[in-house]
Amino acid sequence: MFIYFNGRIVSSDECVVSPLDHGFLYGHGLFETMRAYGGRIFRLEDHLGRLEDSAGTLNWPVLPAREELSKAIDKVLQINNLPEASVRLTLSRGIGASRPDAASCGQPTVAVYASLLPQPLPPAGWSSATVKLRRNLSSPLVSIKSANYLDNMLARAEARQLGAHEAIMLNTNGSVAEGSMSNIFLVAAGRLITPHEMSGILPGITRRVVIELAHSADIPVEEREVEVEELAGADEIFLTSSIMEVIPVTVLDGRPVGAQPVPGAVTLRLARLYRELANRE
Repeated sequence: MFIYFNGRIVSSDECVVSPLDHGFLYGHGLFETMRAYGGRIFRLEDHLGRLEDSAGTLNWPVLPAREELSKAIDKVLQINNLPEASVRLTLSRGIGASRPDAASCGQPTVAVYASLLPQPLPPAGWSSATVKLRRNLSSPLVSIKSANYLDNMLARAEARQLGAHEAIMLNTNGSVAEGSMSNIFLVAAGRLITPHEMSGILPGITRRVVIELAHSADIPVEEREVEVEELAGADEIFLTSSIMEVIPVTVLDGRPVGAQPVPGAVTLRLARLYRELANRE
C-alpha cells in the first residue's frame, strides 16, 4: 500500500511517525473518513470544511490548503488503483515538546491512505445495543472528529460484548446521542427523527445528506432531543456513515425493531436516494 505522508508518496513500511508527534503522544489530531466512488470522493468539500472547523475549535494556527489535501487523496487513489475505496485523511498537531504544550508544535503531520471497502451489510442490517458510556455534553471533542477516539472504541467494545454490531450512546443528560461510529435516525408515524447537534453528536456528512434527501422527498424531518423510550417504539431505525452509507438496524437491545421485515420502507427509500446521489455527483 502507498501512503501520502507529509508531501510524499511512500510505501506503508517507509511511513514513520516521530515519537514526539503530539498525535502519538496525546491524541491531539483530527481525521476524516471518506468514501470514493469511481475514483472521486463524495462530498469532499464538506469533509474538508468540517476538518477546518474542527481545527478552529482546537486553535490550530495553520492547516494544509484544501487543494493540497485534495491532490493527495487523488494520488493515493490512483497509485493504489482503488476507484472504490475507504479513504482516511489524518492530521496531527505535529512534532513538539514531550510535554503537553501545543504551542511547541510546528507544521501538522499529514497522512492519507486508502483501503478496500468493508464487506457488504447483512441483508437485514445491523444489531445495536445501548451502552453505559455517555457522550460528555461539556466536552468540545464530541462535535469534532478527533484522533482521541478511545470513548468510541470502548463503546463499540461494550456493544460487541453484548453481541451487537454497533453501540448506541446516550449523552450525560440521558438522551440519545449517536452510534460509536455512526449517526442515528428513527422513523415514527412517517416522520424522520434524529438527535439535534446539541445532543453531543458529531455532525456527520452522511447525516446531513440524508436530511437533505428527506426534505426533497417530502419526508417530514425532526432534529431534536430524542428520548431512549422513542427508540423502543420506533417503526424503523437506521444508522449513517460515509463508508457504510445507510445502515438498517434489525435489533436494538435484543429486541426486534418495529414492524417486520427490516429494513423498512423509509430506510430503503433513503438508502436508494443516497446511492443515486453519490453516483450522480
